[in-house]
Order: sequence, then C-alpha cells, then structure tokens
Amino acid sequence: MNEFEIIEHYFRPKLLDNQQKLKLGIGDDAAVIDIPQDEELVVSIDTLVEGVHFLKDTSPKDIANKSLLVNLSDIAAMGALPRWITLSLTLPSNNFDWLKEFSKQFNSLLADYSLVLIGGDLTKGPLSITIQAHGVVPKGKFLHRGGAKPGDFIYVTGELGAAAYTLRYLKGSGENPMPTKRELQRFNKPEPRVKVGLELRDIATSCIDISDGLFSDLKHILRASKVGAEVKLTHIPYSKSLKLLDKELAIELALTGGDDYELCFTAPSVISQSDLEKIITETQVSRIGKINELSSKLDLIGDDGKSYKLKSKCYKHF
Repeated sequence: MNEFEIIEHYFRPKLLDNQQKLKLGIGDDAAVIDIPQDEELVVSIDTLVEGVHFLKDTSPKDIANKSLLVNLSDIAAMGALPRWITLSLTLPSNNFDWLKEFSKQFNSLLADYSLVLIGGDLTKGPLSITIQAHGVVPKGKFLHRGGAKPGDFIYVTGELGAAAYTLRYLKGSGENPMPTKRELQRFNKPEPRVKVGLELRDIATSCIDISDGLFSDLKHILRASKVGAEVKLTHIPYSKSLKLLDKELAIELALTGGDDYELCFTAPSVISQSDLEKIITETQVSRIGKINELSSKLDLIGDDGKSYKLKSKCYKHF
C-alpha cells in the first residue's frame, strides 16, 4: 500500500462520525472548521518518539492510547472540549499488523471522546507520532496558568506517581513489587481529566496538566502568575505502590516522575473542599498547598514542618 491507500484503509472509515462544524475534512489540502462566534479555538500539539516517550517494545495499542490521550490532557487543562484531531505518523516500514492494531485503538478512542480526525501525514523514518488536538471553549472561559493569586489553595486530581513507579518497575530499577492493575493502566492509558476541566471553568484561577512532574509543572503556574507557593508533602495523594517504598523515594517519584496527566489547579480560598467535591463528583481532588506572594518560589514542607529539598529533577526535553 502507498501513503494514500494506508490512510483510506486504516483511518478513513471513521471520518463520517460527528462531522458537526467541520466544513471540509480529509481529502483536500487542509481542513476547514466553522467556529461559532461565541466560542474560542484551543490548539495543542505533542510528538512522541520511540525510545524517548515510550519503550521500544510498547504495543501499537498502547502507543495509540498515549499519543492521543496526552494531547487531550492539554485540552482538558484549558477547560476546553476536545473536538478535532490531526495525526502525523512516521513509520520505519509498512508494517500492516502494526497499523491494524494502532488504527483500531486510535479509532476506538476517537469514538469514545466524540473526536473527528480531520487530517494528517504519513512518512517513513524512525517511529514517532505527532498529534494536534483542537478543542472549543465558550469565549472568555478558557483556563490558563497565569491567574493564581496569593491566598488561593492548590489542588491536584487523582493520585501521583503511578506512571513513574510503573516505568521504574518495567526498567528493573530496584526490587519493586509489581504495580497494581490501576497503576499499569495509568501508565499505558492515561486518563485525561476532560470532565474536570469543564467543571473548573468558573472555579479555577489557574490550571495545568501534570506531564513533567508536579514540582516542575506547578512552578510553571507560579512563574506565569508571578506568585509563590507552599506545598505540604503529607497532603500529596500518593499512588498505592509508592506507599510501599522508602519515603524519600516515594516523594521523588510523586513530585518529579511525570506522566501523571492529572490536573493541578488553584482556586480562591472562599471555595471549600466540600464545595469542590459537590462540583467535581467523579474524581478525587486533594488540597496540597497554598499560594503566597513569594514570586516563583516553591517551598515543600515535610512532615516535620521543615523545608524539604528534592534530590531528583523533573523531566526535561533537552
């Protein structure tokens, strides 16, 4: 099969689902989308490279999961509803078994999230996947990193460290017990908090998804908002298996491991934990700290009440 036959065979059949607002999709030089005047377009892009973002023996199904879902996590962090996707595949060869498994899962995810594939590219080279996600949000309702204010509380969804623990186990680093089924799933199939992002539109003063590690990503909020923060390590929601580790290692994995794809957000102190739990009903939310006026400074407070310094660094792309 050539490039166009592969697209037609593996990715074209699902294009007719959910065509609302799409004036022109795959088959032309570019897609044309109709955006209503009361909405704004939110766009994000991620590239995943074999050996960097996923292990060489990762299944096509799990590559499809991660490549698409991490993009949706960015859209969720903006309080937007994901609608359209573009896909660029770089493949070492025409491996039709690989394409069949990848496209089956990819198309299944498109259906699960009511997404439309509107374009892309296919070329030969080392395995990599680039996906651009497009979402919509009512005008002026988008979330961003720059709105945190002194006195705001800091929250995270779900639990932290599952992906970092699982990767450590798969690489054979240390004698870790096998990850739980839930932790393996969080590593292989991240869960973008799309619903939570929508629920936070009128609540959060800032928001970011946790991809590079809580410590690094929260500092993005602090820099953008020109504020500081204090986080209590005893309030961090650690993934189950981390509780079996040495305390110091558990802290390092939870705060610097990355690939959690949970949301970290701030909200005014007048909104209580119980208020949040009435709004965000299907996802665990933990209050972990508070915003202060110390510009860009992030203090971690241990269970002894003293400042804690991390020994590891969060993920860096270069």
